[in-house]
Amino acid sequence: MPGHAVPAPLTAGFFGTLGAEWDGWFVGSMLGDGNMTGRTPTWVGHDDGTLQQIRDYVAKYGCKANVDDNGTWLRVRLTDPAWHQNALRDLLIEHQVWGLKGEAKRIANRPYSREFICGLVSGLIDSDGSVGAREVEFANISEPLVRQLGDMLLRLGVQSSISSKKNNHSEMLLWRLRVADGRSVVRMSELVDLRADHKAAALHALSVQGRASRRSGIGHRGYADSIVWDRVISIASAGMKNTYCVEVRPSHLWVVNGVVTGSCMSLFRGQVDGRDGRSGGAG
Repeated sequence: MPGHAVPAPLTAGFFGTLGAEWDGWFVGSMLGDGNMTGRTPTWVGHDDGTLQQIRDYVAKYGCKANVDDNGTWLRVRLTDPAWHQNALRDLLIEHQVWGLKGEAKRIANRPYSREFICGLVSGLIDSDGSVGAREVEFANISEPLVRQLGDMLLRLGVQSSISSKKNNHSEMLLWRLRVADGRSVVRMSELVDLRADHKAAALHALSVQGRASRRSGIGHRGYADSIVWDRVISIASAGMKNTYCVEVRPSHLWVVNGVVTGSCMSLFRGQVDGRDGRSGGAG
């Protein structure tokens, strides 16, 4: 019945082994506040703790952070002393983000490790994110990037919502992701290590407020646990429709437009109408 909670197994191995946390943080920071379309990678930000992190990271690759301070923000060119090469540009090319412009920014579909994903989330929040009195928010003109962040957070057990609004400074919409659920905020503070000092302090303060989850009747989300609980919103008959069966292993779960559903072949086996090939299962 609507309102009842039902269990759903989430046992798929959604994390790979590629990438370290610091690499993820750098890629996330560049996706948020970086310019990756010129000859030299450029990062724009503030001296809020992230600048020193940028300096330390680029030094590991033998590069330098040349800072131009205009009094309001910092423009940092990430240069390589070696002639006609740039190790950081090569790294961004490797992660398939080099050359992406504003609305086209997105994360490559690669088997990234859990550590890389946690770092990536940190870099995105450190750059284009904010932490307020009631929620964590990420805003960007790239809809694919915002939706990918929502999926990554779900994989970490963090619930979020996505919306858009008119951007006063552009004809393109501004897409916003928000984390406001009390339990999700706590989990995010446990997994995400923000490098921007004021944002890290704000996230810690938000997590210790002890606000009850707005959906306290359900269990933990994410792919970390083998079982989650979610609410049934409504039940409606869709009738007989032509469907395509999708078999997904090992969990038999897949995601379409942010909705977790099951494989027809595994969950609805035997419900195919042999007369015309139509199925009463999921479409």
